[in-house]
Amino acid sequence: MELYAVKFGESPFYYKYIYRDMGNSEMKTTISWSYYIAKHNDKIIFIDTGFRDETTASKWGITFTGVQNELGKIINNKVSADVVIITHSHFDHIENLDLMDNPTIIISKIDYDFAINNCSDSIKEKLLQCNPVTVEDEYSYENLFRFKVIGGHSDGSSVIYFTNDNKDYVITGDECYWCENLKSNRPIGVFSNTENNENFLSNAHKQGLIPLPFHDLKIFEEHPAISKNIVRII
Repeated sequence: MELYAVKFGESPFYYKYIYRDMGNSEMKTTISWSYYIAKHNDKIIFIDTGFRDETTASKWGITFTGVQNELGKIINNKVSADVVIITHSHFDHIENLDLMDNPTIIISKIDYDFAINNCSDSIKEKLLQCNPVTVEDEYSYENLFRFKVIGGHSDGSSVIYFTNDNKDYVITGDECYWCENLKSNRPIGVFSNTENNENFLSNAHKQGLIPLPFHDLKIFEEHPAISKNIVRII
Protein backbone atom coordinates (compact mmCIF):
# COMPACT_ATOMS: atom_id res chain seq x y z
CA MET A 1 0.00 0.00 0.00
CA GLU A 2 0.97 3.60 -0.59
CA LEU A 3 -0.50 6.32 1.62
CA TYR A 4 -0.29 10.07 1.06
CA ALA A 5 -1.45 13.12 3.02
CA VAL A 6 -2.78 16.02 0.96
CA LYS A 7 -2.96 19.53 2.43
CA PHE A 8 -5.59 21.66 0.72
CA GLY A 9 -5.54 24.61 3.13
CA GLU A 10 -4.13 26.31 6.22
CA SER A 11 -5.62 28.62 8.84
CA PRO A 12 -4.87 30.14 12.26
CA PHE A 13 -6.41 28.29 15.18
CA TYR A 14 -6.71 29.19 18.85
CA TYR A 15 -5.53 26.76 21.51
CA LYS A 16 -8.49 27.51 23.72
CA TYR A 17 -10.72 25.73 21.24
CA ILE A 18 -8.57 22.61 21.36
CA TYR A 19 -7.41 21.98 24.89
CA ARG A 20 -10.05 21.94 27.59
CA ASP A 21 -7.70 22.98 30.40
CA MET A 22 -6.26 26.17 28.88
CA GLY A 23 -9.21 28.39 29.78
CA ASN A 24 -9.26 31.66 27.88
CA SER A 25 -5.71 31.50 26.59
CA GLU A 26 -5.22 33.54 23.42
CA MET A 27 -2.31 31.42 22.21
CA LYS A 28 -2.78 30.31 18.64
CA THR A 29 -1.12 28.20 16.01
CA THR A 30 -1.52 27.40 12.33
CA ILE A 31 -3.29 24.19 11.40
CA SER A 32 -3.60 22.26 8.17
CA TRP A 33 -6.78 21.15 6.43
CA SER A 34 -6.10 17.86 4.73
CA TYR A 35 -7.20 14.41 3.65
CA TYR A 36 -5.49 11.11 2.80
CA ILE A 37 -5.19 9.07 -0.38
CA ALA A 38 -4.24 5.37 -0.39
CA LYS A 39 -3.28 3.24 -3.39
CA HIS A 40 -3.83 -0.48 -2.94
CA ASN A 41 -4.35 -3.31 -5.43
CA ASP A 42 -4.77 -0.84 -8.30
CA LYS A 43 -7.48 1.03 -6.39
CA ILE A 44 -7.52 4.67 -5.34
CA ILE A 45 -8.97 5.18 -1.85
CA PHE A 46 -9.77 8.65 -0.54
CA ILE A 47 -10.06 9.03 3.21
CA ASP A 48 -12.24 12.13 3.46
CA THR A 49 -12.39 14.60 0.60
CA GLY A 50 -11.85 18.18 1.75
CA PHE A 51 -14.08 21.01 0.50
CA ARG A 52 -13.88 23.92 -1.97
CA ASP A 53 -16.41 26.60 -0.96
CA GLU A 54 -14.65 29.98 -0.84
CA THR A 55 -17.28 31.58 1.40
CA THR A 56 -16.96 28.86 4.04
CA ALA A 57 -13.17 29.04 3.81
CA SER A 58 -13.29 32.79 4.42
CA LYS A 59 -15.45 32.35 7.53
CA TRP A 60 -12.86 29.97 8.99
CA GLY A 61 -9.85 32.01 7.89
CA ILE A 62 -8.70 29.21 5.60
CA THR A 63 -6.32 29.87 2.73
CA PHE A 64 -6.72 27.21 0.05
CA THR A 65 -3.48 25.77 -1.27
CA GLY A 66 -4.77 24.62 -4.66
CA VAL A 67 -3.56 21.04 -4.84
CA GLN A 68 -5.45 19.94 -7.97
CA ASN A 69 -2.38 20.06 -10.23
CA GLU A 70 -0.22 18.39 -7.60
CA LEU A 71 -2.55 15.38 -7.37
CA GLY A 72 -1.29 14.29 -10.77
CA LYS A 73 1.93 13.20 -9.08
CA ILE A 74 0.11 10.39 -7.25
CA ILE A 75 -3.18 9.73 -9.10
CA ASN A 76 -4.40 10.22 -12.64
CA ASN A 77 -7.79 11.71 -11.92
CA LYS A 78 -9.52 12.67 -8.69
CA VAL A 79 -12.97 11.81 -10.03
CA SER A 80 -11.94 8.21 -10.64
CA ALA A 81 -11.60 7.32 -6.94
CA ASP A 82 -12.64 3.72 -6.39
CA VAL A 83 -13.41 4.05 -2.68
CA VAL A 84 -14.15 7.01 -0.41
CA ILE A 85 -14.07 6.49 3.35
CA ILE A 86 -15.71 9.33 5.29
CA THR A 87 -14.66 9.73 8.93
CA HIS A 88 -17.52 12.17 9.60
CA SER A 89 -19.84 14.53 7.78
CA HIS A 90 -18.44 17.94 8.76
CA PHE A 91 -17.99 20.17 5.72
CA ASP A 92 -14.19 19.92 5.53
CA HIS A 93 -14.33 16.14 5.38
CA ILE A 94 -17.18 15.46 2.94
CA GLU A 95 -18.04 18.43 0.75
CA ASN A 96 -15.90 17.40 -2.25
CA LEU A 97 -17.57 14.00 -2.42
CA ASP A 98 -19.72 15.17 -5.33
CA LEU A 99 -16.57 15.48 -7.47
CA MET A 100 -16.12 11.70 -7.49
CA ASP A 101 -17.70 9.62 -10.27
CA ASN A 102 -19.23 6.54 -8.68
CA PRO A 103 -17.09 5.33 -5.77
CA THR A 104 -17.85 2.83 -3.09
CA ILE A 105 -18.56 5.00 -0.05
CA ILE A 106 -18.01 3.86 3.53
CA ILE A 107 -19.52 6.01 6.28
CA SER A 108 -21.12 5.53 9.69
CA LYS A 109 -24.89 5.14 9.66
CA ILE A 110 -25.25 8.14 11.98
CA ASP A 111 -23.14 10.38 9.75
CA TYR A 112 -24.92 9.16 6.63
CA ASP A 113 -28.23 10.21 8.15
CA PHE A 114 -26.70 13.52 9.25
CA ALA A 115 -25.39 14.21 5.73
CA ILE A 116 -28.71 13.37 4.10
CA ASN A 117 -30.42 15.88 6.38
CA ASN A 118 -27.78 18.62 6.58
CA CYS A 119 -25.26 18.58 3.73
CA SER A 120 -25.55 20.35 0.39
CA ASP A 121 -27.91 19.02 -2.26
CA SER A 122 -25.01 17.78 -4.37
CA ILE A 123 -23.67 15.68 -1.48
CA LYS A 124 -27.10 14.27 -0.73
CA GLU A 125 -27.51 13.34 -4.40
CA LYS A 126 -24.12 11.64 -4.53
CA LEU A 127 -24.83 9.63 -1.37
CA LEU A 128 -28.18 8.47 -2.71
CA GLN A 129 -26.63 7.63 -6.07
CA CYS A 130 -23.80 5.52 -4.64
CA ASN A 131 -25.75 3.51 -2.03
CA PRO A 132 -23.00 3.68 0.62
CA VAL A 133 -21.90 1.03 3.07
CA THR A 134 -23.32 2.44 6.30
CA VAL A 135 -21.60 1.20 9.44
CA GLU A 136 -23.05 1.02 12.94
CA ASP A 137 -19.94 -0.31 14.70
CA GLU A 138 -17.06 -1.75 12.65
CA TYR A 139 -16.32 -2.56 9.03
CA SER A 140 -13.25 -4.16 7.44
CA TYR A 141 -12.24 -3.06 3.96
CA GLU A 142 -10.25 -5.79 2.17
CA ASN A 143 -8.49 -6.70 5.42
CA LEU A 144 -6.58 -3.44 4.96
CA PHE A 145 -8.51 -0.81 6.91
CA ARG A 146 -10.65 -1.36 10.00
CA PHE A 147 -13.29 1.35 10.11
CA LYS A 148 -14.54 1.91 13.66
CA VAL A 149 -17.34 4.20 14.82
CA ILE A 150 -16.25 6.17 17.91
CA GLY A 151 -18.90 8.87 18.30
CA GLY A 152 -16.68 11.23 20.24
CA HIS A 153 -15.99 14.24 18.02
CA SER A 154 -19.45 14.00 16.45
CA ASP A 155 -22.30 11.58 17.06
CA GLY A 156 -21.11 9.25 14.30
CA SER A 157 -17.44 10.15 13.94
CA SER A 158 -15.13 7.29 13.06
CA VAL A 159 -11.47 6.32 12.85
CA ILE A 160 -9.51 3.92 10.67
CA TYR A 161 -6.99 1.41 12.01
CA PHE A 162 -4.35 -0.30 9.88
CA THR A 163 -0.96 -1.98 10.16
CA ASN A 164 1.98 -1.55 7.81
CA ASP A 165 5.53 -2.87 8.16
CA ASN A 166 4.75 -4.04 11.73
CA LYS A 167 3.65 -0.54 12.73
CA ASP A 168 0.14 0.16 13.96
CA TYR A 169 -1.56 3.35 12.78
CA VAL A 170 -4.85 5.12 13.30
CA ILE A 171 -6.30 7.75 10.98
CA THR A 172 -8.03 9.73 13.67
CA GLY A 173 -10.71 11.76 11.92
CA ASP A 174 -11.13 14.67 14.30
CA GLU A 175 -11.07 12.58 17.47
CA CYS A 176 -7.75 14.36 17.83
CA TYR A 177 -6.55 17.36 15.85
CA TRP A 178 -2.84 16.88 16.43
CA CYS A 179 -0.57 13.89 16.93
CA GLU A 180 0.27 15.28 20.36
CA ASN A 181 -3.35 14.92 21.47
CA LEU A 182 -3.03 11.15 21.22
CA LYS A 183 0.62 10.81 22.19
CA SER A 184 0.04 12.71 25.45
CA ASN A 185 -3.49 11.30 25.94
CA ARG A 186 -4.88 14.83 26.03
CA PRO A 187 -8.48 15.25 24.77
CA ILE A 188 -9.40 17.99 22.34
CA GLY A 189 -11.94 20.66 23.20
CA VAL A 190 -14.50 19.98 20.47
CA PHE A 191 -16.54 16.84 20.85
CA SER A 192 -20.06 15.50 20.97
CA ASN A 193 -19.41 12.84 23.61
CA THR A 194 -16.62 13.41 26.13
CA GLU A 195 -16.51 9.81 27.36
CA ASN A 196 -16.26 8.32 23.86
CA ASN A 197 -13.54 10.76 22.86
CA GLU A 198 -11.49 10.12 26.00
CA ASN A 199 -11.90 6.34 25.75
CA PHE A 200 -10.64 6.34 22.18
CA LEU A 201 -7.61 8.48 23.05
CA SER A 202 -6.79 6.46 26.15
CA ASN A 203 -6.97 3.11 24.34
CA ALA A 204 -4.98 4.33 21.34
CA HIS A 205 -2.39 5.88 23.66
CA LYS A 206 -1.99 2.63 25.63
CA GLN A 207 -1.56 0.66 22.40
CA GLY A 208 1.10 3.06 21.16
CA LEU A 209 -0.71 3.67 17.88
CA ILE A 210 0.79 6.13 15.41
CA PRO A 211 -1.77 8.92 14.88
CA LEU A 212 -2.57 10.41 11.49
CA PRO A 213 -4.87 13.40 12.07
CA PHE A 214 -6.27 15.88 9.55
CA HIS A 215 -5.16 19.22 11.02
CA ASP A 216 -1.54 18.74 12.12
CA LEU A 217 1.11 20.55 10.07
CA LYS A 218 3.76 18.23 11.51
CA ILE A 219 2.45 15.51 9.22
CA PHE A 220 3.71 17.64 6.32
CA GLU A 221 6.98 18.49 8.01
CA GLU A 222 7.97 14.99 9.11
CA HIS A 223 7.26 12.89 6.00
CA PRO A 224 8.92 12.90 2.56
CA ALA A 225 7.49 15.55 0.25
CA ILE A 226 6.02 14.49 -3.09
CA SER A 227 5.17 18.08 -3.95
CA LYS A 228 4.58 21.33 -2.09
CA ASN A 229 1.41 20.10 -0.37
CA ILE A 230 1.60 16.31 -0.59
CA VAL A 231 3.72 13.97 1.52
CA ARG A 232 4.09 10.20 1.46
CA ILE A 233 3.30 8.50 4.77
CA ILE A 234 3.93 4.94 3.59
